Amino acid sequence: MLAGAMKHAWRSPWATPSSRVVRTLAVSIVLVVLLALASAGRASAEGITNAGDDLRDGWYPEQSSLTPQLVSGGTFGQLWSTSVDGQVYAQPLLANGRLLVATENNKVYSLNPATGTPQWPAPLDLGTPWKAADIGCADLTPNFGVTSTPVIDATTNTAYLTHVTYASGSSGPARWYMDAVDMTKGTEKAGFPVELAGAAQNHPTTTFQPTTQLQRPGLLLMNGVVYAGFGSHCDIGPWQGWVFGVSTTGEVKARWVGVASPNWGAGIWQAGSGLTSDGPGSILLTTGNGGAPTTPTPGKTPPASLGESAVRLAVQPDGSLKPVDFFSPYNAHELDQKDLDFASGGLTGLNDQFFGTPTLKHLAVAVGKEGYVYLLNREELGGFQQGTGGADKVLQRLGPYGGVWSRPGVWPGEGGWIYVPSSYTGGALRVYQYGVSGTGQPTLSLQGTSSDAFGFGSSAAVITSDATKAGSALVWIVWAPNGTGVGAQLRAYDPVPVGGKPVLRWSAPIGTSSKFAVPGVGAGRIYVGTRDSKVLGFGAPVTAPLTGSVTDYPTTTIGSSSEKTVTLTATGTVTVSKLTSDSSQFTVGSSSPALPANLAAGEAIQVPVRFTPTQTGPVGGTLTAETNQGPASFALSGTGQAATAQLSVSPGVIAFGGVTVGEQSSSTATFSNVGNSALTINAEKLPATPFSAAGVPAVGSKIAPGASVTVEIAFDPTTEGAFSDEIGMETTGGNGSVGLSGSAGPPGVLKITSEKNEYGEVEVGKTVTKSFTVSNTGGTNVNITKSKPPSGGAFAATTSLSEGTTIAPGVTLTET
Repeated sequence: MLAGAMKHAWRSPWATPSSRVVRTLAVSIVLVVLLALASAGRASAEGITNAGDDLRDGWYPEQSSLTPQLVSGGTFGQLWSTSVDGQVYAQPLLANGRLLVATENNKVYSLNPATGTPQWPAPLDLGTPWKAADIGCADLTPNFGVTSTPVIDATTNTAYLTHVTYASGSSGPARWYMDAVDMTKGTEKAGFPVELAGAAQNHPTTTFQPTTQLQRPGLLLMNGVVYAGFGSHCDIGPWQGWVFGVSTTGEVKARWVGVASPNWGAGIWQAGSGLTSDGPGSILLTTGNGGAPTTPTPGKTPPASLGESAVRLAVQPDGSLKPVDFFSPYNAHELDQKDLDFASGGLTGLNDQFFGTPTLKHLAVAVGKEGYVYLLNREELGGFQQGTGGADKVLQRLGPYGGVWSRPGVWPGEGGWIYVPSSYTGGALRVYQYGVSGTGQPTLSLQGTSSDAFGFGSSAAVITSDATKAGSALVWIVWAPNGTGVGAQLRAYDPVPVGGKPVLRWSAPIGTSSKFAVPGVGAGRIYVGTRDSKVLGFGAPVTAPLTGSVTDYPTTTIGSSSEKTVTLTATGTVTVSKLTSDSSQFTVGSSSPALPANLAAGEAIQVPVRFTPTQTGPVGGTLTAETNQGPASFALSGTGQAATAQLSVSPGVIAFGGVTVGEQSSSTATFSNVGNSALTINAEKLPATPFSAAGVPAVGSKIAPGASVTVEIAFDPTTEGAFSDEIGMETTGGNGSVGLSGSAGPPGVLKITSEKNEYGEVEVGKTVTKSFTVSNTGGTNVNITKSKPPSGGAFAATTSLSEGTTIAPGVTLTET
């Protein structure tokens, strides 16, 4: 581990030439240390499943025909659009030439993936859907039916899914069922549907309450059992996080609950991401608010209540489930209080074939509303407050970068890349690169942030490629401007950012997107289900009469306008008769040439489009050209800002983690005026010791439109323990605050054995190897700031201890 690139060798204090022997060398080692805060094989799925496989990485490696050149070459586009009965939140799945689509009106379809034509005489009707008004939850309206992504056993051509309906009639209590659908006939298989009900096997006094439960995570098929995770409807109680397991023969095998009776909490929803598995008999999941651990607990001895946690469940011989490992962020209680669900993002396993090291072979990435990205060891998730000074025992924590409502997506090729869209104010698509530190620790580093904002409801990424062939991958995402989904787009990005930004290669309007719903993939096509009850198929070849690029507008104040000219080029002889926008916020002007415009192949029409926002945040729209060859649609997007002052605060929480007593850690909070009028600060809430704030503007001062104030927050503990506080402002543009938390422990201690190595007499041409160890016997991390191994001459290092290496408490490195 001694870097060969080091320019200065560890010098021998003396040397005596000899034709036969090399004399004794006393090696003197000097290491200058600085105590510092830490940054800290593809799972084969039994079925066609959510996000491509049971690791939930979103990678589809058998799509060699979906090349970047094809997608941006003018022949890729919307092939078909099929109307269905109900909104589509479940990911469309392709198996044996049939595209499975399920809706919130409890209808199940099999569509021809090439044409969108229904393949059954009629959709399968699972019964009356549940009315959102009956529970008063507007997260998904007007009906609930099938919300989670099914799983298909391709060998038996059976699709397993869950649906909710009424116990009887069209009102009253709810009932949840698991279905098994014959994909060739569109009928329910014998022994199904199976009702999901009863008492938890791990807490027999807790009974499933179907009326207030929601089944959102994608299903998992493992060892002949289908598993489904449950959370809440809008936190309307009573509710808990549940996992049911039903055998493919229709027997309920597992009923596990995440909190001990009579508590509420630990909901499992994961923005729709499926339950993860990295091997037979093992399930990984994340939970939300309520029932978080309260006392430091090792990961291998999970507590009875597992809110705000990543959890590993093991299938027992009788089919029941048992938690065998967990991780909960050290500030889980604060996450509970502020509804910063750890379960808003799901957990993605990293493919062992492409990620990991000889000592850390099995990795995972988890994200949540707090905005931190956690790199976890799947063999030892980390427990609660097991790290330095009661902080997290994880491989790495990055951020915060804004709250996340989607699982990470993964491209294992070209060194390894992770894609995470955030959805708070200023949300963006962020791209992380995988690497290995000087101590052999796996790491992630932020390498790209999109310049255009991502709104609430945007999907997780799916990645298509020709195996890991460089230049073959595309990152697909449903971009939503806001929670309504109106003006959403299907986008394709290049996998590797350029100049710190993801490169948008292609996009198309899709109408109104369903929240967090990811595209389906298969047979060289992309499939999108929408909130306006459509399924769209994208592929090639299409005979689009016109081609045009993506049109994105600058941030524009409500009440004013920005204008761009859209250039549409004819692919053949065509007449353009009409140009329209589907949004009143995008207005089409008079084209050049004027309509009707007769164009030859290669000729263009210039279309001025004015963006006049009526709302703040991202806005999407569609420009449609009516031609004698059929319509052509093009995506429009922009961002509106308020005419008056408007305060935006980022991040929502700063968690300092473990810091050595007597040392200091710092971070920043940003207070921005996203409106178009000056903002005045009326009052401030400043944190108390051991926190402090520098650069805070005076009360009465102003923040100009579009300007930001960055405040440096320091955590400077003088005693051990856990601390929390906040910093906030009251302004003429609204009020906002940032939560602060940190923990403090004893310092790190560097220990070297042995500092002197005697080699004795060595025959010329022979080699003798000796080692020494570098250990951290203290309570917080040690950073190596100077390390000069020998290179050249008779002595050569065969390991590397790079400058900048962090040695965690209890870690020992051997240098040779």
